[in-house]
Amino acid sequence: MDNYATQSARSEHGWSARDFIPESHHSLPMLRIFLPLVNERGNFVRWSRFVPFDEATASLDWFELADRVAIEEPGVRDLVSCRGELDDATVGALRDAVGNVVLHSLHWVGYASGRQSCSTCRMLGEDYFEAPLEATDIHAGVRVPEFVWDDEYRLAWGGRLYPDSLVVAAELNIFQRLIADPRLDTISVVVDRDVLPPSSGD
Repeated sequence: MDNYATQSARSEHGWSARDFIPESHHSLPMLRIFLPLVNERGNFVRWSRFVPFDEATASLDWFELADRVAIEEPGVRDLVSCRGELDDATVGALRDAVGNVVLHSLHWVGYASGRQSCSTCRMLGEDYFEAPLEATDIHAGVRVPEFVWDDEYRLAWGGRLYPDSLVVAAELNIFQRLIADPRLDTISVVVDRDVLPPSSGD
């Protein structure tokens, strides 16, 4: 996709959050959605159980957080990433946010499942194929597309392979709906500061 920024601003802690959003959507407010982790019984566990989100930044790193809370919460070491496979609550929130917005999406070619188009593009060192996306295509237990955008500059998101979170750019009403949605763990992105660190799914 040609309107993504050139991904050349990687810091020692991760790529700039803005690198996961196409340039066409850079003027929109941004947030990070933290996807729930999974415990040994297969239950979803929210990041906000371990950190007060009103005191954290959107650069929050799961590995660093786990190190900080492991003494008081030893079970944190047993949690694993959902690897981009969404729970019902997150699916509901994303579907509500997408509504009737017509979207394009990029999926990693490694799990193309026969849907791959003839053309691919390279993002952050990996190959992706493009496919249309509607709200009804977002399902629990199915990997969320790593990159999504619309043609009207209302909504976009991006994440790493097997993401534990997504960076989202959205017009104000969608942004406000997402940031206030109790089904989600979210933090506003400060674009000149925040990075997307390595995923706990890596």
